This record gives sequence, C-alpha cells and structure tokens, in this order.
Amino acid sequence: MLMLLFQLGNSRYAIPVADVVEVTPRVDLEPVARSPDYIAGLFNYRGRHVPVIDLCQLMHQRGCADSFTTRIVLVGFPLPDGEKRTLGLLAERVTEISDIKPEDFSATGLRVTDAPWLNKAAYSGQTLIQQISVAELLPDAVQALLFPAEAV
Repeated sequence: MLMLLFQLGNSRYAIPVADVVEVTPRVDLEPVARSPDYIAGLFNYRGRHVPVIDLCQLMHQRGCADSFTTRIVLVGFPLPDGEKRTLGLLAERVTEISDIKPEDFSATGLRVTDAPWLNKAAYSGQTLIQQISVAELLPDAVQALLFPAEAV
C-alpha cells in the first residue's frame, strides 16, 4: 500500500495515499477563534473553506516548524453520514511516498484514549513508522465545530 511519509518532531508517520487529495505548500491561515490549539486555521482551497489541523501541535504540543518541507496534506475526512469533507493536515518533512505492505503494520499494543488515531506501526529499515488513521483523527465535538451541517 502506498503511504505518504512525514515527520512530526523526531518521529515518522504515514497515511495511506488513498486518503490524500493533494499536498500543498504551507500557506497563511485564518485563525479559528475559541478553537482547540491544534486547529491551525482555515484557508481557501478551490473556493471552499478548509480547516487545517497542526499535527505537531496535536501530538507534541508545539507548532510545526516553518520550513521548506512543511506542507498541508489535504485528506478526505469521512463524516458520520458517509460524506467526505476536505481536511488539511499540517506536517513536517513531507518528502516521500513508500510502498509498505498492509501486513507490515501491526498493533503497537498501546491504546492511548486521547489518540485513537495511533495504534499501528511498521519498521522501514531501522525506522519505526506510525500509521495515522484519518477517520479517527477528530473527536465528535471537533468534527461538529469544523464541519457543521449547514456548511456542507
């Protein structure tokens, strides 16, 4: 399975390329008032408002570095009604795609209640790569904030 690899701090992560809509350069974002710290803001993508989650802030309580390889990974986020909405994921060192077999990913044995999106990992060479489950990334309250029914 093709996986888009990126880094958050010193750790490597991956999401299936099948979930990716597009990878864009980092752009200026409009803040979302009174939202969780990891919501980096909104930007206009092809005429639609797209919320962006700062994965570094979400995972490591610090914002992603402003570097040449920091990108916004646009993914199709599945809503409970079956629709998909575009969600931006701000990540560092978004530089490669790798073919990792699904069976190479296995449960880590850890189930962090506040991070249900992280539960599988694989080794590529000597590097541990944790898979992020896009579908489990946002709690229900944050989904309702970012994708209210009237905005569809």
